[in-house]
Amino acid sequence: MAIAGGRSVRWLFNLVRPQSARVLVVLAASGLASALSLAPPWLTRFLIDDGLIGRRIDLVAWYCAAILGAAVAAALVGAFNRWQYLTLSSRVLFGLREAVFAHLQSLPPTFFSGRSTGDVMARLDGDVAEVQRFAVDTLLAAVNSVLVLAGTLAAMAALCPSLLLPAFILLPVQVAITRLMRARIGILTRKVRERSTQLTAFLVETIGAMKLVQAVGAAPREQARLVQLNRYFLGDLRRAEMAGFAVGAIPSLLNGVAAGIVFLIGGTFVMKGSLSVGALIAFVSYLGRAGGPVNTFLGLIIAQRRAAVSLDRLAEILDEPPAVMNPAEPRRLPSEAKGEIVLDGVHFAYPGCPSLFSDVQAILPAGVKVGIVGASGAGKSTLIDLLHRHYDPEAGRILLDGCDLRSLDLTQLRRRIAVVAQDSPLISGTIAANILYAAPDASAEEVIRAAVAAEIAHLGLDTPVAERGASLSGGERQRLAIARALLQDPLVLILDEATSAIDRETEQRIARTIDRLFANRTRIIISHHAEVLADADRILELTPTGFAERRIGSAA
Repeated sequence: MAIAGGRSVRWLFNLVRPQSARVLVVLAASGLASALSLAPPWLTRFLIDDGLIGRRIDLVAWYCAAILGAAVAAALVGAFNRWQYLTLSSRVLFGLREAVFAHLQSLPPTFFSGRSTGDVMARLDGDVAEVQRFAVDTLLAAVNSVLVLAGTLAAMAALCPSLLLPAFILLPVQVAITRLMRARIGILTRKVRERSTQLTAFLVETIGAMKLVQAVGAAPREQARLVQLNRYFLGDLRRAEMAGFAVGAIPSLLNGVAAGIVFLIGGTFVMKGSLSVGALIAFVSYLGRAGGPVNTFLGLIIAQRRAAVSLDRLAEILDEPPAVMNPAEPRRLPSEAKGEIVLDGVHFAYPGCPSLFSDVQAILPAGVKVGIVGASGAGKSTLIDLLHRHYDPEAGRILLDGCDLRSLDLTQLRRRIAVVAQDSPLISGTIAANILYAAPDASAEEVIRAAVAAEIAHLGLDTPVAERGASLSGGERQRLAIARALLQDPLVLILDEATSAIDRETEQRIARTIDRLFANRTRIIISHHAEVLADADRILELTPTGFAERRIGSAA
């Protein structure tokens, strides 16, 4: 996806547009600062010619004061501009990251299962920052450079128009070299981005599995992998940096050559008396200032290539279509909803895979406790994803209390169907924060009741929970997830091997609590343990063509 033109640039423009007022403020302040920066060389000319050569100490003092005043004013305007620029660039950066993150939240589980966390993190961090720099810095740098270059050229023309051609005679060579290097810079930038992604992915994966690394004695191997990844990254980074250095160093060298030419020709003018010493020094000073905008314009060619690489990498995420869409005018569940589930001719298959469900018909009456069993890969987890509407059936429909799931608001639907999985995710924070996560408006008393019911209160609600619940045992993590589901107060509660890490006595107590608290709600129990399903009202075996009734006591 090219950065010039197309949907990606419109997407980027729409994110920057809300900051238009601040962009204008920054541009105005930048223009004023640029104008002030042009004053000292012009004043220096008169300081030399009228003050020093004319032996007028009063003029020397006056021009020195004027130069100092311009410098102070430029510093004050620069400080104001820096504050405004920092605010502008931060808001654009945050807007970009929030937009990509919002899109990530709409993607199905298969996207995350097929892509490493480190890869996604690298794009949210490095690539978003690169695009932000181009989106903000390019506009400001271009406008500022135009102003500085225009003012500089006007001053140089006023001082000595005959020196303009020698001053910029090497500019076509600079442009040609920069354009020649642009394609290589793009290739090397992509390689560096990919190496950075590999490093981030390695660290995220290895730190998350550190206990396994230690347990199997894999630390030396992982250390060697890191050393190799660092070596590859350094090699690609060196090549990219040296290419970037060449793009900047060659024009700077040519600028020095141009300054020498100007001194040589301008010196002859001074000796002939057609140009004053102060004017020549001021002209060379302006030539040095003109080199900044010229190099900026040349640098934009390279910045465009780098930003294009990052925007392409972000587009790979943004082009991933959501598996489901929220309805434009969602229906509300009836006030008397009890949790009846109907699967009506449901067909479903993952992309590129054979059908997992084919014309599945089933009715799960409200308020029943249903055990669901089936062979590994039969589709039990997929059934949960369909009920939570991470995917929609290819054909047929799923009803909740008579409402097609596709007609319901996604947030409302997912709040009314709670899932406690074998390895339910936890967040960093306290036990209370984890319980409150699904129902942030719940009262402290409700949190305590849920914690007591799930037998997790004895740990203390203010007890910190490490990332991914690493500070808790498997059973404690499951009880915490159950407490969170209890506080959510859903119409349908799905327990997917939710008590597999809990001892049998505790499991039975929690099961009795759930049955008491959810006596009038639908409970779906997925388990391979017959004793967990012993008191289920029905046991259904999931097959590709539907559900088959199983005799209670033969579920395992």
